[in-house]
Amino acid sequence: MIVKNESQNLGTCLDSVKNHIDEIVIVDTGSTDSTLDIASRYTDKVYTYPWNGDFAAARNYAIARAGGDWILSLDADESLICAPGQLKELVRRKNNIDAYMLPLLYPVAECTGEYNQFLVLRLFRNKKGYQFRGKIHEQVVVHNNEVVEIADDIVIKHNMASPKERNRKRGRNLAALKKAYLEDPTNYFLQYYLGIEWLGLAKPDKALPFLQNAYRNLTDDHLLFRAPTLRYLLICLNILGQLDEMICLSLEAALKYPDYTDIYYLGGIALEEKKEYKIAVKWFDQAIQCGVPPSIYSHMNGTGSFLALYHMGFCYEKLGMPENAQACYERALHENNQYIYPAGNLFLLVLKKRGPRYTLEYFKEKGYLNNLRLALTVADLFFLAGYPDLSERCLGRCSVSSDKSEEVLFQLGRYNIYSGRLKKGLNYMEQIPEGSDFFIDGQTHKAVALLLMGRFNDCRSLGLQMWKNKLTRTTARVILSISRSMQDGQSPDASTKFIGADLIRASLNILDLCYHYLPGKSTEGSHLTQIINILESIIRRSIPMGDRALQEYYQDRTNSLREFFDYKFGNGGIRT
Repeated sequence: MIVKNESQNLGTCLDSVKNHIDEIVIVDTGSTDSTLDIASRYTDKVYTYPWNGDFAAARNYAIARAGGDWILSLDADESLICAPGQLKELVRRKNNIDAYMLPLLYPVAECTGEYNQFLVLRLFRNKKGYQFRGKIHEQVVVHNNEVVEIADDIVIKHNMASPKERNRKRGRNLAALKKAYLEDPTNYFLQYYLGIEWLGLAKPDKALPFLQNAYRNLTDDHLLFRAPTLRYLLICLNILGQLDEMICLSLEAALKYPDYTDIYYLGGIALEEKKEYKIAVKWFDQAIQCGVPPSIYSHMNGTGSFLALYHMGFCYEKLGMPENAQACYERALHENNQYIYPAGNLFLLVLKKRGPRYTLEYFKEKGYLNNLRLALTVADLFFLAGYPDLSERCLGRCSVSSDKSEEVLFQLGRYNIYSGRLKKGLNYMEQIPEGSDFFIDGQTHKAVALLLMGRFNDCRSLGLQMWKNKLTRTTARVILSISRSMQDGQSPDASTKFIGADLIRASLNILDLCYHYLPGKSTEGSHLTQIINILESIIRRSIPMGDRALQEYYQDRTNSLREFFDYKFGNGGIRT
């Protein structure tokens, strides 16, 4: 390994590999954190190397200090996934093999199970000639393909980096790649990497010419690079809206690589965006038939299963075939119940056909509410559709109710408050600790509950607490104005002017929460109309543009309701 300032990742990486290998060699290139201390807990072979901008040179320095017969090369933000003894058994298996390509999983979204898969040559014999090359995006080059095999079941998994960290590394890589490209402008591998970095930095217009040139010039002798170049080129064309070019390239590539799943999926996406839904369904179906492609192809997990099924379901909806669409969404959730997006479409389909109560029972019977992420998603859909009592039942009467995470406490508090169970909702909100990500929003919901209950003194005390926090000061001002006006039994003084766009936003947010309040048979909430009137008065007297902001809010609300009812009751929908 070569490392620099990897104290957050190094321990996890070494824990994943320590029981599979005989020796750990770590070369540090200038850490200023606790990286060296962590490394020394795992090995005494820790070296320093003066950084000279050459990744290959640093890695080769590490190889020179390795005493094993085989080298496994990892980065600190990666982990090894394999069974006990599996790695050593692999390298003993064949004397005529010098190197193994291993799958590298690079997460796109950790919570939904989406990841890109690449093959990387990271396991090779420690023998003369097998060295890293390239100052940036360095590779081990093995010229004899007959001594290289693929080991599908020994996996390297990359950590999910934060957007800030990803952009930092991309910026660093881009600077090094530009310099290397100036020295070697006909290097198509560098062009591929330049295209990837520009695409990752949301600059598809800059990425496109590099990816196009790399794809034209890389041959199938370098399919490990040509295949991902093709995939990223299609993605780049999609982002730029060049759908006709994307479809033409997909057609051409499908003839050349008929078992490459991602081509059919991305071609289907282009056809879907062109509203060619019938043809798109065929392309998505072909992606599903292909399934997981041969590992030689760079692959986005799900293109042959849950991703294709989700988009196929959408196309069936557009074709007026709701039963087919529902079957696709159900299959997508069966393939990956962490990929929550089909749940929204499925929710609306079932709600439109059978009504809210049946929809809740449907999601329970399917077992979707036993998955916490899906249960939270479905609960929020009920809330947005105007059924906060059913939202509470999604979490309160299913197997996830035993999960008392801060998010579950917050959502149970929210749903109980807006379905009229104010005291119960407040109790849930009180259990959220001050340092929680849900604490600030929870204070706003608590304030609304206290106002609805007529507990004005308690609400003013809460408002004063919120005033101490800069993040909630504007909301606190609105809450204090409402509680004071309600306690005095009158609207805010007509002569009072409220200043600031932030105050308008905070007032509109509380107004929107009030419109979610549906107490049912409860007698609580008799103050609702008074709260709404006071909020409207505050917004109208806010400058600049308070009156216009209120009009736009009600117009947006009307449009949203119209769209929802058009979906639910249009095209022969059954009203229940």
